[in-house]
Amino acid sequence: MKHVLIVLSLLLFVVLPAAAQDAAEADLAGIRDYLIVHGDQMQVSTDAIQADAQAYFDRVQQVIDEHPNEDPYAYLWNEYSDELVPLLLHAKQSWILAHNDYELVEGIVAGVPSLAFYDTWIDAGSSCEEAPDECVEWTLELNDGRVYESPGNIFHNLLETTLWGTVEEYTSMQADLDGDGQIELGEALPEANMFLAVAMAMNQATAEMNQAIAAWEPTLEDTFTALLTMLPTMGEYFEEWKLSSFITGEDPRFVAQTRLVDIKGIATSLDVIYSYVDPLVAAQDAALDEQIESGFDELLDFLDQVYTQEQVGVEFSPEEADFLGTEAQGMAQSLAALVAQAAAALNLDLEP
Repeated sequence: MKHVLIVLSLLLFVVLPAAAQDAAEADLAGIRDYLIVHGDQMQVSTDAIQADAQAYFDRVQQVIDEHPNEDPYAYLWNEYSDELVPLLLHAKQSWILAHNDYELVEGIVAGVPSLAFYDTWIDAGSSCEEAPDECVEWTLELNDGRVYESPGNIFHNLLETTLWGTVEEYTSMQADLDGDGQIELGEALPEANMFLAVAMAMNQATAEMNQAIAAWEPTLEDTFTALLTMLPTMGEYFEEWKLSSFITGEDPRFVAQTRLVDIKGIATSLDVIYSYVDPLVAAQDAALDEQIESGFDELLDFLDQVYTQEQVGVEFSPEEADFLGTEAQGMAQSLAALVAQAAAALNLDLEP
């Protein structure tokens, strides 16, 4: 009987950790499922942007063919503004939907080493001219023969500035899209060749990202690497918010919606990713798990408060943006330190 009890004990020792590991893998698969849902929704929106860009390009080409002596954009605006306005407004709304879906996964995509390439290409990378060590090398070819080598990320450097007309090279003319008698920031007709090329690039990049997500096998190491990589970036995003049109207007990007949306989305995606591993952390150190959950609640509440104030009309000064960024960065760094403790408690070997 004694020998039987010993054998049973050994079996339990082997079987229970394996079962716990299977449960952990099932939980981690939920992270991929979360990415797939938002990635698929993002693809629907980028499909719509490409369709609008193609329709716009075809309309401009039609005018060029039929009225070669006319400025095609001025002609279209003067004769067919009722056609152009809904098309461009739909493309802008699709951009916002695509971007919001991406922000809800960015904390994971950007933080997982095997997926981070897509964040640099789609949303975060500078041009190779600006930051040769932090860029994606790629080529944007336009139908008129222009070629842009490694021009930076698609969402903000290219597509947003094209649709909202904040970079002259990507814009054909300013236009009063809302018909209020004034041309305000963001009211413009895009240059058709640029619009189509960038829309196609956005759709292609999204498809490739989604393929990579589907093939990704999440691990605990990936999960904690994403958390520790992305949590300490809050201050950088607040700096971009300060330079955007919502405060100083020094940056032609981030005009479609406040950068606070991006910050909230990233923090939310990090909270989601932690929710899939917190049972494992709680099993090792319940008090630490509670501290981490409280840290996420504090950070998300803080970001919600700042966002809500801006939405009701509060205008923040650059100094206030710096102060708020410092506050958010402090919370995020404290939270990252707790997450690092959790990784150590789980005996994870993370790459520096």
